[in-house]
Amino acid sequence: MLYAFGSNGRGQLSLGHFEDAYTPTPCLTPSLFPSVPPCEIAAGGNHTLLLFSSGECFVAGDNTGNQCCLPSATFPSLTTFYPLSGDHRWEHLSAGWSFTVLADYEGKIFVSGNGQRGELGLGEDIHDALLEEITDFSPGKVIQVASGMTHTLLLTASGDVWGWGTGRKGQLGEPIQSVVPRPRRVEVGFPVSKLDCGKDFSILLSRDDLQHIAVLGNDRYRIGPSLESRSGAGILDVQASWNGVYLLETSGTIKAWGKNDRGQLPPTDLDGVADIAVGSEHALAIVEGKTTKERKIITWGWGEHGNCGKPGGGDVIGEVFAPDIPAPKIVRIGAGCATSFVWAEE
Repeated sequence: MLYAFGSNGRGQLSLGHFEDAYTPTPCLTPSLFPSVPPCEIAAGGNHTLLLFSSGECFVAGDNTGNQCCLPSATFPSLTTFYPLSGDHRWEHLSAGWSFTVLADYEGKIFVSGNGQRGELGLGEDIHDALLEEITDFSPGKVIQVASGMTHTLLLTASGDVWGWGTGRKGQLGEPIQSVVPRPRRVEVGFPVSKLDCGKDFSILLSRDDLQHIAVLGNDRYRIGPSLESRSGAGILDVQASWNGVYLLETSGTIKAWGKNDRGQLPPTDLDGVADIAVGSEHALAIVEGKTTKERKIITWGWGEHGNCGKPGGGDVIGEVFAPDIPAPKIVRIGAGCATSFVWAEE
């Protein structure tokens, strides 16, 4: 079952209404909703997408700019949009502030939504789209897509990175351009294994044994120099908030750098972490007991809209909070712009 909590002013939590949820609440789902957990959860400014291994995609929330890939206003509960053909399947997706990017199993890239800063990758003069393919672009096998507020990165199986959207801070590499309206290669000097987008920066992890890390763009919190002092391998995942970077290590610990005025960075003594999901200014983690292997959810950071799961809302600073999830088996987590999602089973 899917649970959600946090900001819900446009129905992005799929609760059937437009009120924030301060504790984990079961989502409304259609009758043909999959019984297996989603393989990807993407959450934009006010819209949410769930992708399943079957290639099906479900959406909820604000669709005033077609960011939910359907020609309608809002979706206060999850609904699916029809494939382009009977055998069409989606493989990866991402969500920016008011747009969505999807990669299909053939390596074709589609965009839906709006943006004035090249977010759609369709060219300088195209600012609105309804599930439109980026033509004349064949990056090869896609293994990850990530979006910040107004820029997108795409990673291929060969370790190449492509990007488009806002580039004035250098988040899309050199040469620095205010707007990159079409996909272009992002050069970082090494093949990439994982990446993510912050508000106006990009974080890229190499796939070599030392796992080098590059930060492109605005680095007001000097994350790059902090990462340069880190040596050795052992990184399972790298994720970015609007203003921070989080590394999940093989030891079950989290290393994080960036803005921390609302407790966005986790306590340094966390261990047993099996998975993380980083939102705009908060994060979730799945932690496992060393002997029992029992899983629970913990949260920390900015929680004004209830996205940390505290009854009545509120930030979680210098500690973690453990929201109560009615179903005991925690399987998957996701986080967005003040939104949190948990897939749990009996």
